[in-house]
Formats: sequence, C-alpha cells, structure tokens
Amino acid sequence: MKVSLLFPPTWHPSQPYLSLPSLTGFLHQGGISDVSQRDLGIELLDTILTRGYAAEIYQLLIAKQRDLERTQTGETGAGSREHYAKVTDSLDRFAYLVDRIELAKETLRSEEFYDLDAYRASLFVIDKWLEVVSAVYFPTRLTVVDNQFGNYSIYSSKDLMKVVRDEEQNPFLSLFRNRFLPSIVNSRPDLIGVSITATSQIIPGLTLCRLIKEAAPDLHVTIGGSIFTRLVDNIRRCPSLFDLTDDIVVFEGETALLELVNQLAGKKDYSKVPNLIYRNNGKITVNQPFYSEQVDQLPAPNYDGFPLDLYLSPEPVLPVQFSRGCYYKDCAFCALTLDHQNFRQKDPGRTIEELQWLKQRYGARHFFFTDECFALAPTKRLCRQMIEKHLDVKWTCEMRFEKNLSRELLASMRDAGCLKIVFGLESFNQRIMDFMKKGIKQEWVRRIADDCVDLGIAVHCYVIVGFPTEKEEEALETMNFIVENKKLHRSYGFSCQPCLFDLEKEAPIMSDPGGYGIRRIMRPSAEDLSLGFFYEVQEGMTPDEAERLYQYVYERISEVVCELPFNYAMADGLLYISRAREGAEQAPVAAR
Repeated sequence: MKVSLLFPPTWHPSQPYLSLPSLTGFLHQGGISDVSQRDLGIELLDTILTRGYAAEIYQLLIAKQRDLERTQTGETGAGSREHYAKVTDSLDRFAYLVDRIELAKETLRSEEFYDLDAYRASLFVIDKWLEVVSAVYFPTRLTVVDNQFGNYSIYSSKDLMKVVRDEEQNPFLSLFRNRFLPSIVNSRPDLIGVSITATSQIIPGLTLCRLIKEAAPDLHVTIGGSIFTRLVDNIRRCPSLFDLTDDIVVFEGETALLELVNQLAGKKDYSKVPNLIYRNNGKITVNQPFYSEQVDQLPAPNYDGFPLDLYLSPEPVLPVQFSRGCYYKDCAFCALTLDHQNFRQKDPGRTIEELQWLKQRYGARHFFFTDECFALAPTKRLCRQMIEKHLDVKWTCEMRFEKNLSRELLASMRDAGCLKIVFGLESFNQRIMDFMKKGIKQEWVRRIADDCVDLGIAVHCYVIVGFPTEKEEEALETMNFIVENKKLHRSYGFSCQPCLFDLEKEAPIMSDPGGYGIRRIMRPSAEDLSLGFFYEVQEGMTPDEAERLYQYVYERISEVVCELPFNYAMADGLLYISRAREGAEQAPVAAR
C-alpha cells in the first residue's frame, strides 16, 4: 500500500507541524513503509517567493488592471474601484519588491536571521509581496500565517462549496493545479491523507481535496485534524463535505489511519476503522466509541521527506510531545481538551530516547513541546534524566501557574535546557480566575513569574478579555499586571498575547451557560460548521464593549512587548533566546 500525506497551507513558516510526522512514524511501525509526506504550505510559500512566480503574477496583474479599467463597478469588493486601486498600487510596488523577495527568504534561512533589523525587514518584504499577489484575487488576502477570503465564511458548508470553485478569489486553485496536483496524482497512492488542523487551512485544504477527487476519482482521500474533531455532530448534517473527501478521521489518527490503510488493502469494511466518519449508501456514519492512543507505544515523529531546509529559520525547531490531553481540564473556556479526550503521560525515558534520535537524525538542537500542559512530577523526572544524560537541547513548553510549581523545579528545567514557558494566565483578577475555574491565585502568579525571570527562563502569557460577567476594571487589572510589571515585561524573551473571549463549541461553559451569566446564545443559520457562538450576557461587559476594550488592552500590551520575534513566533523566539544565552555564556566576565 502506498500512502501520501499532505499538510496544506497555511501554517507558520518557521517550523513543521507535528501531525504528519507522527502519522508517518506510526505507519512505519505498523509495517506500511511506502509513505510520503509533504508540507505543501512551506513548498507553496517557497514557490511564491521567487522571481519565476513573480513573472506570472505580473502578467496576471496587468491583465486584471486592463479588465477592471473596462468593467469595474461599485466602491468595494471584487471587481470594484477598490480592487482596481489595489491592482494599480501593486504594480507600482512590483519592481521594488520583486528585487527583494528571494533575498528576504534567504535572509531568514541564514545567520542574518539573528540580525533583528534584517529579520524584521525580511518579514515586512514578504508580507508586502503577499499583498501584491493577493491583489489579483481581491478581496482575498494572503499572509504567511493566515488567509482571508472576503465574504466567504469558513464556518458555512454552502460558502465552502462555492469558494473551492471560485477561480476569481481562490488563488489556491491555480497554485495547486499548476504546481502540485500532477506530482500528487501521478504518483498513484492508494490513499491520500490531508491534515487540516487550523482554520487557516480549511479553504486551502478542501480546495486541494476537490482538485484531487476531480483529477483522480478512484484515489481514496481522507481528511484528519482537530478542526473536524470539534464538528462531529455538524458533519452528520453536511453531506456535501463528502463530495470532496471519502471520509474524515476525528480525534487521534494513528491507529485509525493504519486500520483504514489495512481495510483498503483488504475487505474495505470501514466499520472496523476507529474514529472514522464516512458516507455509506447516502447515510453518514460515525464510528464510535472514539479511540485514544496508548502514548508509550507511539514511535518518535518521523520527519523524513520534510523539506527542513525550506522553513524560514536558520535551523530546525522540531515539535515533539511528552503527553496528550490536559491533566487539569477544568478551565471553563477551554475546548482544547476535547481533541485528546483524556490525559496520558509518556514515560520520561521514552521521551529522552525520542529527543536523542531526533537530534541525531535531523541535527535538531531546539524542540517545541506541543503538550497542552506539562504535569509537575513527570517534568521533574524528565529534567533529571535530561541533565544526567547531558542531552544538551533547548526547548519550550506550556505549564500552569500551579501552587506547587517550585523555584527548585524551575531551576531544574532551566538546567535541562528549558528557555521559555508558556502560561495561560487569562486573567489576573481573582474573581475572574475563580469564575473561569483556573485553580490559581494571584500570589502564585507573581511568585512563579518572578522565579522564571530570576532564573533566566522567558515567560509567555496568554490573556483573555471579555469573559462573561467581566467588568472593565477587572480586565484592566490583568492588563496592568503586564504593563506595570517592568521586571517581567523587560525580561529578555517575554511575550504576551491578549485574546478576545470566544464562546467555543464544546467548551465546558456551554454545559451551563446560564451559570456563567450568559442569557442567550445565537448562531447564524448559514454557519452550519461554526466553532463558536454569538451571545448576550446578564451583567458585565457586552461582547461589543469587550471587543472595544480588547483593542485598547492589545495596544497597551503591545507597547511593552517585543512583537518581533517573540510575539510573532514561539519557534523564532526560541532561537533568539538560545542565541542570546549562548552569547552570555561565552562573554568574558568583567573584572570587579
């Protein structure tokens, strides 16, 4: 059996995503050796940032300008005066940018990455170049980390069925058709798996599936990823999705994909495939109960075939996993715990072996633990073994502001190579913390943040504005904790990402909205794939008031946070911190 795994745009260009390497490693372990995997996101970005592609875009811009000179109507939107102005402006900037796009790409892959001015200038050039490319498909706007498709909603199956066929506004149709589809289809795999794990991938991913199914209807296409895990009930009512794919794997995909491959080679009894959603005789079937992997039996992620030299960083930062699920999982707002159903912890020794193997095979020295939250006792054992084995790797992870997260454990993490810890602070107001069921206290937050700074571990804080019943002064207390804490926000590598509260599908708060001060929940009828809801509250800020305050909080926190690289990319920030630490260790000690 021949398997082809594809990761569609758009994801952050600094590092690979963990899904395909995890599946590839598991398939190899299960005896499926003919597996190819491609990150089409980074391949596509690499293509767009070339003079060859620029020549094509120039001709498209000229043709679009001529067409709009004759046909433009209206002030905004596709085919409007605004569209014409965008195209004209892009042609004006074309010559300047085209001479710099390849240099910007290569700068980020070289030692110049660590020159902050060169780093920022390169990202600026790339963003402006993508704006030029987008002008052809206006109002679509491409960026390195996201895509906006005008009035199309990614939460509407009706809109999705339209946009995957819209040659005017969907640039991925021509990009995939001309550059990737032949190599994908002509290799004649028995199964093609498409991993859609972020909302930015929904339209590109489904566009890719549509083109594959139309070019080769006999190829079996399956979709996986956390997006659809949260939409199981919705998928039952969206038969149109199965015009683009044969089936969808939800929750964890390793055993499911291996069994699907085996069934394709055998009796094709899809009822035997765990976590599979498929259409059978016009009826959509969901295979339950959902299966969770035994994490200690999973192999190391296999990055063979990934173009690690194409990512926009001077050396790889590889994602790895120490556990699955969240050991706490009581936070009222969080829907992430659904993805893995329950918490499972790998043996620290097995994780050490994985890191040693990845370091040796791919020359990786930096790792990004994707765990939802590091548990304290296993972390202590992991760090002790890292130190004992002189593993010499640098890494980042996520943790909670736990009462028992001691300075001693933090020191051990630092000595084991931890350079940064990501914390879900969410709020610094004690009432809101308690209402969110965070299980943390202000004094723990202050102590742990101070300990991290003292020990040389960088800190990232996620902050939520507008949790139901939150008042303006309570949100400002959280903002002030960041803005007024000079010791914290002046520490090297600090970052903070404010987010506007979103009432998410499957979040614990949805089981008792009235208990959280939510009076009414609404969803546009057209958005049958919605991951969130509109709502009204009984007290505190309204959603509109919260959005306005969020803008203020975002601006104030941005004044004290180093946006590039630390707020832009955890992977980029990790490399910057690592370089700074190396410089500090090598610097001579001044005589006293």
